[in-house]
Amino acid sequence: MNTHKISCTVGILTFNSEATLKAALESVNGFAEIIICDGGSTDETLSLARAYGARVIVQAPEFKSEDNKVIDFSGVRNQMLSVASHKWFFSLDSDELMTEALQTEIETLISSGHPAAAFWVPRKYTLNGEIVDCAATYPARQMRFFHRDAVKGFVKTIHEKIEVKSGASVFKLRNFMLVPFNPDPTFHRRKWQHYIELEAARHGRISFWGWLGSSAENFKISFLYALRYVRNLIFCRGSRMPWRLEWERHVYHINTCRRFWKLIGK
Repeated sequence: MNTHKISCTVGILTFNSEATLKAALESVNGFAEIIICDGGSTDETLSLARAYGARVIVQAPEFKSEDNKVIDFSGVRNQMLSVASHKWFFSLDSDELMTEALQTEIETLISSGHPAAAFWVPRKYTLNGEIVDCAATYPARQMRFFHRDAVKGFVKTIHEKIEVKSGASVFKLRNFMLVPFNPDPTFHRRKWQHYIELEAARHGRISFWGWLGSSAENFKISFLYALRYVRNLIFCRGSRMPWRLEWERHVYHINTCRRFWKLIGK
């Protein structure tokens, strides 16, 4: 193992990810270990992983559906966490990119002997290669970087997140990672519909009042996005996320409410 590389494991979930994986792997090539948790790719995903020296493990069948879709995202992410060789861990999706500035910040932090902690990582979208300066979902921080002694593991089957141990320190990194955003609205609608179905399966039968509470929460989030969109129209001086893509966030919350309505008294 190259001792000059950053003493941190990067974990990436893949399934037929050849279109984006090379750029993702290139962006984290300075890290000491890359773990690929693959769902049975039939394209060049695994060849790319091997070319970059990544360690490949297979997504466990108990976390997959019969049609080979992930139904427990925390489960497959915890697979990577359990076999990581390093205490520091960074979670990256196969279509995301580490920036040089963020890598340098992480390297400095680890080499300084920073105590075990978890870190919020700022994210910025890119659209057709251009960084989006303003989006209704900003700030889009996620807890992607952490010391394994500071966390319990990933929780929630979808919209998974890392659970921090009681008393563990939490900080924010200054530099951002990049999240390429597909410009086709139907891509996001199909993807998020899968998430809605997983949420519906997880909840099962709900009461009318349960639906009302869930709908209120979805409305609150959608309303917040609408306010931010108007704010960006007035004050944003950089590139903005197009309305056709911002609208898909609202469609997601509308469709969630419609799907959960069917669960009442089921």
